[in-house]
Amino acid sequence: MTTKIITDAEARELKISSLPSRPTAPAAFGGRGYTATEMKAAFDKLPELIISRLNALITDIEGTGDDSLAGAIPTGISDGHTLSQLFADIHSGDFAGYLRVGDTSLDSKISSICESLAALDDRISTLEERLADGKGGGE
Repeated sequence: MTTKIITDAEARELKISSLPSRPTAPAAFGGRGYTATEMKAAFDKLPELIISRLNALITDIEGTGDDSLAGAIPTGISDGHTLSQLFADIHSGDFAGYLRVGDTSLDSKISSICESLAALDDRISTLEERLADGKGGGE
């Protein structure tokens, strides 16, 4: 991620209030001897920094992978695990291995459901065979 906080020190030195009271006056008279162009540049410094940092933030938000905003947001799932990794885990299917459903993982729950469905399919097939043979389904 390229976004950085604008520190108080950065802002303080770029603020208009950091200029001397008479910035266009010669240094001998407490000024800096700024020209009109230099004065305009002094007024633009802080907004330019803000624009630069805002653009970096937007780029990080729009990005993907470890260098994006999502790559900098911890999920708390495990040490060092980020939102970007969570997105990758959802895409790959690994997320189902650690998403909890009650007291088990989604992956285990789906496996259990599939096993139960397979057992039901076997019982239905057995009943259908008995009915086809005329033996009935009573046990």
